[in-house]
Amino acid sequence: MANVLNRRAVVGATAGVVFTGARAAPANASAAPPRHVTVVSPNGRLRMTVRVTDGRLCYQVVRHGRVLVPSSGLGLDLADRPSLTGGLVLESVQRRTIDERWRPVWGPDAVVRNHARECVLRTVQPATGLRLDLIVRVFDDGVGFRYRLPAQAGLDRYTVTAERTEFSLPPSATSWSLEAGTDWRADERHYRRARLADVKTAQTPLSLATQGGEYIVVHEAALIDYPSMTLAADGNRPGTLTSELISLPDGAKAHLRGEFSTPWRTLVIGGRPGDLAESHLIENLNEPCALTDTSWISPGTYVGVWWELQRRHTTWTEGPRHGATTERVKRYIDLAREAGASSVLAEGWNTNAGGNWTGQDFLTPRADFDLAEVLRYAQANGVGFTAHNETRGFVDYYEQHLETIFARYAELGIHSVKTGYATKFVLGGVNRSHFDQEAVRHYQRVVETAARHQIMIIAHEAIKPTGLARTYPNMMTGEGVAGMEQHNYMGRLGNPPEQATILPFTRFMGGPADYTPGVLNVTWDPAGLGTRVQTTSAAQLALYSVFFSPLQMLADTVENYHSHPGFAYLKDMPASWDETRFLDCVIGDYTVVARRKGHTWYLGAITDEYDRTLRLPLRFLGRGGYRAEIYSDAADTSWHDNPLPIDVRTETVRASTVLKLKLVAGGGTAIRFRRARS
Repeated sequence: MANVLNRRAVVGATAGVVFTGARAAPANASAAPPRHVTVVSPNGRLRMTVRVTDGRLCYQVVRHGRVLVPSSGLGLDLADRPSLTGGLVLESVQRRTIDERWRPVWGPDAVVRNHARECVLRTVQPATGLRLDLIVRVFDDGVGFRYRLPAQAGLDRYTVTAERTEFSLPPSATSWSLEAGTDWRADERHYRRARLADVKTAQTPLSLATQGGEYIVVHEAALIDYPSMTLAADGNRPGTLTSELISLPDGAKAHLRGEFSTPWRTLVIGGRPGDLAESHLIENLNEPCALTDTSWISPGTYVGVWWELQRRHTTWTEGPRHGATTERVKRYIDLAREAGASSVLAEGWNTNAGGNWTGQDFLTPRADFDLAEVLRYAQANGVGFTAHNETRGFVDYYEQHLETIFARYAELGIHSVKTGYATKFVLGGVNRSHFDQEAVRHYQRVVETAARHQIMIIAHEAIKPTGLARTYPNMMTGEGVAGMEQHNYMGRLGNPPEQATILPFTRFMGGPADYTPGVLNVTWDPAGLGTRVQTTSAAQLALYSVFFSPLQMLADTVENYHSHPGFAYLKDMPASWDETRFLDCVIGDYTVVARRKGHTWYLGAITDEYDRTLRLPLRFLGRGGYRAEIYSDAADTSWHDNPLPIDVRTETVRASTVLKLKLVAGGGTAIRFRRARS
């Protein structure tokens, strides 16, 4: 049964959203616009002021009366037209207040409040007659603004050659970022810590901590039909970064038609790291759900033939060590049933997967993989099947056959697909960046086609998330992160423990990540690769609270789970939550996160390369007693030399209890709190 896209929702209607006390202030277009316009957050603590200075739009952000972002320029350059960074006049201003509560199909919180004050500033360039609107929204936890080129004579088709958005930030701030890039690994590197003044380029999200105690994340929201934004330093003004859009092969940034609104440029702002990670600003700047029916979208954990391939225990290709055989996948289906997982992934199931990855059709199974039998067995055990579609960059072929592939999957009852775009990205006959305008359009087409056929997407080597899952909740999760496979390839140069304490405040600011945690036998090396996971086993359990994904993998093998006591913690692990709290966090040092499903809380605490002891008040618990099932590193656990031992114990606790958590370097603690029976 095809799912219908609700296009009215995409352009701003409220279908699919639950409102509580929603209200909109009446429009007020002033006859004589002021010299500057200030938009104040609902709680009055954050202000964004926009001015037209010497013909250019500029903005400033003030928090608690202190300038956080000094005057920063705005504007666009269009081909064969004078720059829209000069000669502008403010014509009118329109204001409204947004206040709604909506229920995500899945997420870290069951209910989200979207509360902001909005202002639309309409400008004109008298010399050319070109019109440019700036739309501003100010929330209690940050700001978003976007450009809108309204429908106007002479602007039916046009090309954006540059975007001139500036972010003037404190140069002495400590930043965490990735160097800007255009290839498939640009988002799969380790976050670097540096003074902002020393950052030359950056992917977004870029996060920073000021000396005054504020935390800021620069990112974008609602990336549709436009290139990804990176940031480049202004060599003459330390701390000032300018938007740098990924170019198309012809050197242009974006080819557009008619009225168009760019993605939102966002600043999430808080007084502690947890304020960043708990923010819903990015989601709130996206349109409400565009799907008329979401009953088929089901968050959950999944297992599958993956880590054993990474560790070269089995192969993607056919032969005596082929991993995705009928019998092997059945064993993972049994594991899924035992773990309460919702689906099983099989990489290497289809003809010509692996090797040079050419000649795949994503519909014909290998000779030793009986797809009909696997689907029958999975259904009999209440488990779904996730088909792997690794394009290997042959995107034209995938686009040409996308409708046929997804229609057939729907007929077979396959409702989730893991896509992949490793190495190149050949689209339109051209090998291009994974992040240019045409690539972004492709990812959107995949998500929309999947929605029509009731298919959920796990995307690898794709675009960074920008909150679009609010509009298309079948876009479940994506990669865009140096995940578990980095441990496999790079050994001691793989993800250092501090990376996990950075990711919730950087990569995860845009949306979920398919990090693929849960490798409990961290030293397993069946092929003698000389590499291993750079954490303890207990830290892997803690990641299920620290990292969020509505399709969260239990990444280890059947055999490794059955031989490890930590597997008990992962059984029936939720993947969508009612409430999330970031309790005690120092970016790059340690992170403690608690998530609630019903009356049960799950807590994860991880540390960097240093031992530390944390005092943890349990004030987040409800009334009465709780049974705390604690999985921690054992007394003799050592990240480098003895990472496997795990201690499992149970304590009775209350909201007044203060736990002492002893974390070994590279280690962690995972706790499940269940209400005690009276």
